[in-house]
Amino acid sequence: MDRALFPITHAWAYCNHAAVGPLPRPVRDAVTAVLDAQMEEGCAGILDAESHLEEIRAQTAAAIGAGPDDVAFMRSTSDGALLAANGVRWRAGDEIIFSDNEFGANAYPWLFLRDRGVRIALVRTAQGRLTVEHLERMRTKRTRLVAVSYVTSVDGYRHDLPAIGAWAREHGILFAVDAMQGFGPLPLDVGAWHIDFCYFGVAKWLLSPQGLSVVYVRNELLDEMRPASLSWRSVRDPMDFFDYGQELARGARRFDGATVNYPALIGFSRSLRLHTDASFVAIERHVLELTDRLIAGAHERGIEVKSDPTPQARSGIVLLGLGRWNPEQLSAAALARRVGITVRENGVRVSPHAYNNDEDIDTVLDLVAAEQQA
Repeated sequence: MDRALFPITHAWAYCNHAAVGPLPRPVRDAVTAVLDAQMEEGCAGILDAESHLEEIRAQTAAAIGAGPDDVAFMRSTSDGALLAANGVRWRAGDEIIFSDNEFGANAYPWLFLRDRGVRIALVRTAQGRLTVEHLERMRTKRTRLVAVSYVTSVDGYRHDLPAIGAWAREHGILFAVDAMQGFGPLPLDVGAWHIDFCYFGVAKWLLSPQGLSVVYVRNELLDEMRPASLSWRSVRDPMDFFDYGQELARGARRFDGATVNYPALIGFSRSLRLHTDASFVAIERHVLELTDRLIAGAHERGIEVKSDPTPQARSGIVLLGLGRWNPEQLSAAALARRVGITVRENGVRVSPHAYNNDEDIDTVLDLVAAEQQA
């Protein structure tokens, strides 16, 4: 991606996309245009944005290997997990498998199903790294679904979605994926990877505004699902307000929110075009080159690398060890020097994107090394 499109680079060495993605200028401009249209034209301005909804649905579907009828727009990653959790017609004794280190957005929607007689089988693994071998050991005759993050938010472990998806399909088990920390720096192919449900917000790696998420439901499952999240827009003709006997809208669009966040949607469309123009393959290559440099530089400076270094497990996130550092002091120093990282008790999370360069990585390393010695 063209670094000149990112005003944040004027002041920051920003490598914190696992937290919040900065808006590229074209995305900000697209969002502003929608807001200006509403300001100046009211309903007519919003109707213009709304006219692009199906075009953006098709654009999104093409980017993730889906069909347009398989994609809905909601508010958050959690909304997507909740849609799946509340939509599957569970039977008492059904089992769901997920890691004991899943982020809450992909944990609580499943945990709440215990009140409906669903059993939760937590896989206790090293740092939540789930493999087919773990799943095979946990599988029983009642296993109904496995939920996993494409990339773990803690240390950036990249799950082998093609392998897990093939295993799940072989055994007739539903496969649900939180792609929030994966799609953007990495490609995603829900069809080829046998994913049944996939959900991700767009405000991190997809460099878009808050308040919008993409939800994929495999088309063959739609008619089997309990319609647990519906609105006035969920029917064939939403503008026929008082025909309460209407059928549901075709495909996953029946799950679109009642009020679509059009500024975020238009901004996301513009950002997605930046990603596809650059190509997800090229973005992945560049991001992994940056994290290669980060890992090598950390080793040179005596900084622990806590992420799995094997090539197939790598993503856009690298977790560095804290060593003797004081997390609060390091976090304050990073903010003062305009270095974008996340510092927590478990380490320093660094997450560069396609517009970052070697200088950004070196700036992060120099700060962390300096604080280690302080």
